[in-house]
Amino acid sequence: MANGADDPYVVLGVARSATQAEIKAAYQALVGKYHPDLHQQNPLADLASERMAEINLAYELLSDPVQRAAYEAGFRTWPGSRGTRAQAAAGGARRTGLTILTIAALPLIFWVAMLLVRALRLLLVRLFGEAVGIGGGRVAALVVIAGIVVLVLAWRKRRR
Repeated sequence: MANGADDPYVVLGVARSATQAEIKAAYQALVGKYHPDLHQQNPLADLASERMAEINLAYELLSDPVQRAAYEAGFRTWPGSRGTRAQAAAGGARRTGLTILTIAALPLIFWVAMLLVRALRLLLVRLFGEAVGIGGGRVAALVVIAGIVVLVLAWRKRRR
């Protein structure tokens, strides 16, 4: 930015707790000082234009409550801010860390899934064996297992 300000509040010269009326008054005072029409024949006209562009950006951000809240929460950056690259690097480091953690956890996830499948298989084999032992053969065992599945599905539906 022209004057090196890293903060729209500094550009407009207002406190972070400034009201919309204070922001508007500061903007109007700066427009009266730096408007390009006032500096047409001045050798510093280019600097005034740059400063005016910076003032307009700051006012645009701070005059809109949604954009201002996003800036305060860190979801919107101020153009030219030195913290922008650091914030981007920190976000990249977090994503990299999550990726590494996910890749490292995959064997554990597969191992737990295998244990669950084995436990379910043993449960079904034992249940089927008990159903066959009741009498009636395999058909009766399948009817008992189907009944249990229906009960579990009804229980899940009721829980929702």
